[in-house]
Amino acid sequence: MGSKKMKYKCIECGSSVESLYRDYKANIIKIHHCESCQSVADKYIEYEPIIILLDALLLQPQAYRHLLLNTQFDAHWRLAFLFWICDAFSKLVLQRVELTNSQPSSGSEYVNYTYLGLELYLNFIIAATELLVLTVVVLSVYALKHFCTQGDLKHFSPSLIFKAVIIASLGHVLAIPALLWGQLYRNVYIHLTQGFVCLSTIQALRVVNQRKYNTFWAVLAVIFGFSAQMVVSSKMHYWLG
Repeated sequence: MGSKKMKYKCIECGSSVESLYRDYKANIIKIHHCESCQSVADKYIEYEPIIILLDALLLQPQAYRHLLLNTQFDAHWRLAFLFWICDAFSKLVLQRVELTNSQPSSGSEYVNYTYLGLELYLNFIIAATELLVLTVVVLSVYALKHFCTQGDLKHFSPSLIFKAVIIASLGHVLAIPALLWGQLYRNVYIHLTQGFVCLSTIQALRVVNQRKYNTFWAVLAVIFGFSAQMVVSSKMHYWLG
């Protein structure tokens, strides 16, 4: 009852640790080790942010544990805004490629690009709605899981789930090169990026829910979330198109 609550996690095994390092004078720190696996509790506290992001892009669970569990990360909305813009631009690129391939080039190109600004705004709306739908469905699945296993929602943490969904959307940045490359394989590249976002979402949800059947619930939440996202997206393309 009188023990201190463990608020950090070992990035290797996921066990709770009391602290990650001890800060001495003259900017000298001593990294703590995990008592369960004897590994360094969190090696990323000495790494540059770009290295951490690269490891996250490689779907390393250690990087996700550091970002989601061991850092006071408060830039969710700014990241969501950035990924939202990237997603909207990638949708616009894919839409333009499909439109170019389906229409003859004589005279129609000018008419298409006349509405480029409007198409971009519509894709902003679609991308924002897709992110909202994905977040709501994933939160609903985990709220149902928590209620079924705990009997209430007192200790349910929607902010951590939301944080996981946003961090997992990092893959949308990979679509930016598709804006710079030629039209060859551009749509394939964007679809691969979307598949990567699905995988990274599963990995992030597994990290923040380290309990029995965590992989099952992560896959289930992603299936329902991205399926709902696809349905809503197709409906919005129909209504706005």
